Amino acid sequence: MPRGQDLLDEAISLISDAQQVDLAERLTAQRDKFFFKSLAGVPLANKVKKAGAKLNTDPSEVNLAIVEALIVEIEAKADAPGTVLT
Repeated sequence: MPRGQDLLDEAISLISDAQQVDLAERLTAQRDKFFFKSLAGVPLANKVKKAGAKLNTDPSEVNLAIVEALIVEIEAKADAPGTVLT
Protein backbone atom coordinates (compact mmCIF):
# COMPACT_ATOMS: atom_id res chain seq x y z
CA MET A 1 0.00 0.00 0.00
CA PRO A 2 1.40 3.41 -0.92
CA ARG A 3 2.56 5.81 1.77
CA GLY A 4 -0.23 8.35 1.25
CA GLN A 5 -2.79 5.69 2.00
CA ASP A 6 -0.78 4.54 5.05
CA LEU A 7 -0.77 8.08 6.45
CA LEU A 8 -4.46 8.47 5.73
CA ASP A 9 -5.19 5.17 7.49
CA GLU A 10 -3.34 6.44 10.57
CA ALA A 11 -5.29 9.71 10.44
CA ILE A 12 -8.59 7.86 10.12
CA SER A 13 -7.73 5.72 13.14
CA LEU A 14 -6.71 8.74 15.25
CA ILE A 15 -9.81 10.71 14.29
CA SER A 16 -12.05 7.71 15.00
CA ASP A 17 -10.39 7.31 18.41
CA ALA A 18 -11.24 10.97 19.07
CA GLN A 19 -14.92 10.06 18.59
CA GLN A 20 -15.22 11.99 15.32
CA VAL A 21 -16.82 9.22 13.28
CA ASP A 22 -18.30 11.54 10.63
CA LEU A 23 -14.91 13.08 9.88
CA ALA A 24 -13.27 9.65 9.78
CA GLU A 25 -15.91 8.43 7.32
CA ARG A 26 -15.30 11.45 5.09
CA LEU A 27 -11.58 10.62 5.00
CA THR A 28 -12.30 6.95 4.36
CA ALA A 29 -14.28 7.96 1.27
CA GLN A 30 -11.13 9.68 -0.08
CA ARG A 31 -8.73 6.84 0.70
CA ASP A 32 -8.84 4.85 -2.54
CA LYS A 33 -8.70 7.78 -4.92
CA PHE A 34 -5.73 8.13 -7.24
CA PHE A 35 -4.69 11.22 -5.27
CA PHE A 36 -3.62 9.04 -2.34
CA LYS A 37 -2.18 6.28 -4.51
CA SER A 38 0.29 8.77 -5.97
CA LEU A 39 2.81 11.02 -4.26
CA ALA A 40 0.42 13.95 -4.69
CA GLY A 41 -1.60 13.11 -1.60
CA VAL A 42 1.29 12.48 0.80
CA PRO A 43 1.68 16.09 2.10
CA LEU A 44 -2.02 16.49 2.88
CA ALA A 45 -2.27 12.98 4.33
CA ASN A 46 0.64 13.80 6.63
CA LYS A 47 -0.96 17.10 7.69
CA VAL A 48 -4.28 15.45 8.52
CA LYS A 49 -2.47 12.66 10.40
CA LYS A 50 -0.65 15.22 12.58
CA ALA A 51 -3.86 17.19 13.12
CA GLY A 52 -5.67 13.95 13.98
CA ALA A 53 -3.03 13.15 16.59
CA LYS A 54 -3.54 16.58 18.18
CA LEU A 55 -7.31 16.12 18.09
CA ASN A 56 -6.95 12.72 19.71
CA THR A 57 -5.02 14.16 22.67
CA ASP A 58 -6.87 17.49 22.85
CA PRO A 59 -10.42 17.35 21.45
CA SER A 60 -10.85 21.13 21.50
CA GLU A 61 -12.97 23.05 19.01
CA VAL A 62 -9.80 24.58 17.53
CA ASN A 63 -8.27 21.18 16.78
CA LEU A 64 -11.60 19.91 15.45
CA ALA A 65 -11.82 22.91 13.11
CA ILE A 66 -8.28 22.30 11.84
CA VAL A 67 -9.05 18.66 11.01
CA GLU A 68 -12.31 19.60 9.34
CA ALA A 69 -10.60 22.28 7.23
CA LEU A 70 -7.98 19.77 6.08
CA ILE A 71 -10.69 17.27 5.15
CA VAL A 72 -12.48 19.92 3.10
CA GLU A 73 -9.18 20.69 1.34
CA ILE A 74 -8.58 16.99 0.70
CA GLU A 75 -12.08 16.52 -0.69
CA ALA A 76 -11.61 19.46 -3.05
CA LYS A 77 -8.15 18.48 -4.26
CA ALA A 78 -8.67 14.73 -4.48
CA ASP A 79 -11.69 15.25 -6.72
CA ALA A 80 -10.18 17.95 -8.92
CA PRO A 81 -9.26 16.67 -12.39
CA GLY A 82 -5.55 16.84 -13.11
CA THR A 83 -4.56 17.84 -9.59
CA VAL A 84 -0.87 17.41 -8.95
CA LEU A 85 0.65 18.72 -5.74
CA THR A 86 4.26 19.02 -4.74
